Amino acid sequence: MTLLVAHRGDPLLLRENTLPSVESAIGLGADWVEIDVRLTRDGVPVLLHDETLNRLWGHDLRVDALTHAELDGLAHEGDWRIPTLRQALELAADSGVPLMVDVPAPSEARVSVELVRSMGLLDGSVFTGVPAALVDVRAAAPEAAIAMSWESVLPPRAGLMRRVRPQFFNPHHRLLTRGRVARIQRRGLKVSTWTVDDPLRMAALASAGVDAIISNDIRALLAACTRAGAGTRDTPRGE
Repeated sequence: MTLLVAHRGDPLLLRENTLPSVESAIGLGADWVEIDVRLTRDGVPVLLHDETLNRLWGHDLRVDALTHAELDGLAHEGDWRIPTLRQALELAADSGVPLMVDVPAPSEARVSVELVRSMGLLDGSVFTGVPAALVDVRAAAPEAAIAMSWESVLPPRAGLMRRVRPQFFNPHHRLLTRGRVARIQRRGLKVSTWTVDDPLRMAALASAGVDAIISNDIRALLAACTRAGAGTRDTPRGE
């Protein structure tokens, strides 16, 4: 069975990393919704992939140079705004759909774990991101579910794997073959992969037994996995 993971919500129709985008992905049947976290100057975790507001909001300013109040004033167009991680977690908790929290650095990792734990949502969240950040996630939360992203053709060192102890190994989909999926799973890990937008590739990965597929196109992913006979399941846990 393959988990369907909506990348940044429903970005093909709605602005990525916003509450309407997350809510749409949940309504379409995503098992998890991946979101990105950045910190404002005063340490508030907000949903944004980029370091600056330029691409999505038209301001060539760094997120970490702005207070949350300043950010909210700039990145606010009608009903569109950059939500806080707390708001996204509340939405996900109400729906019962886990968030896949992508942390780009140890600072975001530590703040995000602390917030998720304080809200009692560690059992309903998954952390992903760069390995250095995930080392801090594991140190702060031994019980957390982690999908360790990986971009190299070389495998991670054993020491790094011991420090992160991921439940999911999360390489780019071009690094996966049916044989490699099976080898990773024989080591006791589940396999997630990103970011897959081609329906034929989605179906091939699902047929190969990939445990979770991350896509910008949750509609196509649902259709492809249905055709491949890979349904969905409910738990974010690696056990």
